[in-house]
Amino acid sequence: MNKLLVLLLLLSFHTHAESLSQSFPAGQGASYKVRVRKEATPIYLSLYVAGTRVDSVHIEYFMETKTIIPVQMWQQFEIGVNAKGPAEIRKGFVLTKELSNAEIMPPEYLKGAGGGIQVNNFLFANKAQLDKDKVGEELVEIAAGSTKATHYRTTGNGQTVDYWISNDAKPMGLVMLVSKSEKNENQNYSLELTSLMENVKAKIVPEKAVALSEKGKGLLAKPESMR
Repeated sequence: MNKLLVLLLLLSFHTHAESLSQSFPAGQGASYKVRVRKEATPIYLSLYVAGTRVDSVHIEYFMETKTIIPVQMWQQFEIGVNAKGPAEIRKGFVLTKELSNAEIMPPEYLKGAGGGIQVNNFLFANKAQLDKDKVGEELVEIAAGSTKATHYRTTGNGQTVDYWISNDAKPMGLVMLVSKSEKNENQNYSLELTSLMENVKAKIVPEKAVALSEKGKGLLAKPESMR
């Protein structure tokens, strides 16, 4: 799932017209239900803004599976925003109840997957590229209700991703996503917006994070499995 979540972090950023603090107010975000085709139990995902700087946004997510042995994980990413080029994930941190402190994710854990659509193929492209991927304006029915959204579609390496963006779901914008692939079962998943969030306090404090431990490595997908 780490690959999917890294993709989602870069999927939401649409605008450079306002300052980052205006576009991405701290504490605001959205909750989603994620379904992976090979897994019967859904994953509940929350994405919210942990803070902003002049040229970067800090996004934190909380992932939970409600199984017999529940899993809870927080990750926070510093995403550098460049109006003239694609965004990049500069830093990443992970925290679970099994770890005493948040731990720093090395660069190899922050890379997108080489076997499917790359994160840079998505919304940090220029407007001309976005317009090429646009399918049209649609009324979308999701768990959170009905909303008007812009439908986009991008394909590559046997993977097709349809996603819907709505101004009603700011700051994340993403209301639904469906990925399909006949080549890679891990690329078959979907998510839909369940609710918007406000006044969320970040769980991870980057300044207090420590180096990634062996226990931390065991909680993350191996870098080679993300390619």
